[in-house]
Amino acid sequence: MEHSPDSIIYPDFSFYQPLKGYRITIDTVILYRFAAAHAAGTVLEAGSASGVMSILLSRNRKVARVTGIETDPEAYGLSLRNRELNGCGDRVEFVHDDLKYYKRLFKPQSFDTIVTNPPFHKAGTGKVSNEQGIASAHHEHSLTLEVLFASLRYLLKPGGYCMVLFPCSRLDELLSQTKGLAVEVLRFIHRKHDRPADAVLMLAKKGRGKQLSIVPPLYVQDTDGYSKEVQDMLDPRDEEDPGSSAADKNTP
Repeated sequence: MEHSPDSIIYPDFSFYQPLKGYRITIDTVILYRFAAAHAAGTVLEAGSASGVMSILLSRNRKVARVTGIETDPEAYGLSLRNRELNGCGDRVEFVHDDLKYYKRLFKPQSFDTIVTNPPFHKAGTGKVSNEQGIASAHHEHSLTLEVLFASLRYLLKPGGYCMVLFPCSRLDELLSQTKGLAVEVLRFIHRKHDRPADAVLMLAKKGRGKQLSIVPPLYVQDTDGYSKEVQDMLDPRDEEDPGSSAADKNTP
């Protein structure tokens, strides 16, 4: 498989991703900026693909160590390559396995933070890509939403946080799986100002948490391209610490 060398957010951060197959999107940046404002301690990325999110989160001074788990062998291989490229082997570990085997893979309460952008189509729905990496990323071939949240409850420490990006069309299913978690923040994502929200960011705490806050929405585009907020996410030259951004003001 051919790969392209790319860069995003930080001038000293670069990575390889496939020319064909699953490539990172602006959703990766949005979820990273949302997660980095809250991530701390030991972090798990469920579905780490080529490792971009995990490596970016490892730059956060509040994060001790990041573990990424990925089922696709090619994406996993790229994550190892990207870890070496960015010299973060002491802070990032990648596991080639399926999170549905979480009880075999990890001890209970192993993580302070879990971040995930899970497959957004149920198995048997939507058009399935011929590219295995895209199909795995978009469809619940292996890991269902129910099993994902069972793993979150098992793996999170009491008081730990999970951050999830998920389509609004399945918001009812998402919220139905949050037993044992206190949903503290919901932020809806609109591709444009005149379009309905198509995705939602969720911050939830294991155990008792703050009262739910539905914060102002995020608009990805305006008439001239990316919105000012998204441009700031992509070019944080003025930030003091990795993970801080204008979006943090909207996540209590």
